[in-house]
Amino acid sequence: MKTKSREKRSAILMAALAIVTERGYFDTRVDEIARRAGVAKGTVYLYFRDKPAIYIGLVDWLLEQALAAAAEVMARPISPSRKLEELFSTWASGVMSHPGVLALLSTESIHQHNTVMKRFKKHVWPHIIEMQDAVAGIVKQGIEQGEFRPVEPSAAAVMYLSAFRSELLSAKRPMSTRRAESIKELFFCGILAEGSDRTKHGSK
Repeated sequence: MKTKSREKRSAILMAALAIVTERGYFDTRVDEIARRAGVAKGTVYLYFRDKPAIYIGLVDWLLEQALAAAAEVMARPISPSRKLEELFSTWASGVMSHPGVLALLSTESIHQHNTVMKRFKKHVWPHIIEMQDAVAGIVKQGIEQGEFRPVEPSAAAVMYLSAFRSELLSAKRPMSTRRAESIKELFFCGILAEGSDRTKHGSK
């Protein structure tokens, strides 16, 4: 894609991000996206065939940025726990910069027919799996180095992503640094008090 075309596509996505996070998917109009992006409505349809395609393209674009951040953190010569901490902080900073962005990852946010959901899963789900695999890879590295307990890496990755997404979605106000740190601490430390008998809680 040529630079000018790429810039127009990015402008459309940025406009869509602003409007969808402000008003929600249903109240977002393509003509308003075009107006905010500074392009004609017909230009929007040159890049996205319909409104669901804009939504899918937007989520896809955001997840690509999250994956790029993950790759950068994973390449650093730091401990696995530090990698998970920095990745969490990086993602949290991105969310705090764009309040409401995590709601876009919820399939309930569009409530469309099966055709749209199939398109969503086809284009977006592979990126989510990549994110889980990236986190699982860091957990596995931590286990091999004796920094983490021998847990199931994929299960830990799902919990890591779920804690991040679910807690932020349930927040009644924009995410704060303090809340992000609290979620991160819960992932690493759990809720058991130091010295508690783990066997009473089904742990070995």
